[in-house]
Amino acid sequence: MEDNAGKYVVHNGIVKESTEISSVDSRKISGRAAYEVIRIIDGVPLFFEDHYDRLKATFKAIGKHLDLTDSMLAEDIRKLLDKSGSANCNVKLVIPDEAQERVVYISKSYYPTEAEFSNGVRTSLLQIERENPNAKIYNKAYKDAVGKKLAEGGYFEVILVDSEGRITEGSKSNLFFIKNGRIVTTPGEFVLKGITRKYVFEACRNAGFDVEEEFVRASDIGNIDGCFLSGTSIKVLPVRSIDDVVLNSANNPVITAIRREYDRIIGEYIDSRVNLW
Repeated sequence: MEDNAGKYVVHNGIVKESTEISSVDSRKISGRAAYEVIRIIDGVPLFFEDHYDRLKATFKAIGKHLDLTDSMLAEDIRKLLDKSGSANCNVKLVIPDEAQERVVYISKSYYPTEAEFSNGVRTSLLQIERENPNAKIYNKAYKDAVGKKLAEGGYFEVILVDSEGRITEGSKSNLFFIKNGRIVTTPGEFVLKGITRKYVFEACRNAGFDVEEEFVRASDIGNIDGCFLSGTSIKVLPVRSIDDVVLNSANNPVITAIRREYDRIIGEYIDSRVNLW
């Protein structure tokens, strides 16, 4: 729980102060565990239903049954937000695959600045593959390798490349390219199917664009017209550079249209549920 940013946690449905979670509890919830990070906007957990469905899918992918119901998770989040007084934050749920001793807490988060949205962010390639990419499972070795790369270059995000030289996804985001007027992203079976990714597809359709699922090779990044990341905290975020390749993604009209439509989808979701939470 090194990313805990709040005074309180909800442990198996019970509100506790963070200091009440013992070292034994911490070890249980920081080992091999499934997790979800849900963005809270104006007190509403964004795309709550999708996060719960993905959590179930994660357990199914590793041959386990999820005991937690959606109503139990919703109640845990309500308790945490009520006790902490937070209405805009990221909430993290961690569940070990064996004990299923769940904990929900406010996690450290970073929301891009207006300058980062306006100019784009710096990224770098890293050859590394996640085992079972469709399961959202904590992996310390993977996290340490990514963290080292980010720190070395002061990058915003690391872009993963597989053993065949194909770009897959960001370390904590999905990735979309603009190539010859087309929107291209890695086939879903090779990446974590991010919740934001799902709604970016919808935003693209609404804006009049199709998304094609195909690989872009690391050796081909010099031929792309633009690139953006998608994720819980970052929404749709233009990429300014991939290592030494400089991109004008922030001014790409396709990316601008997708950003605008995705923000509209978020606003519509929050407005329709604000009185339910």
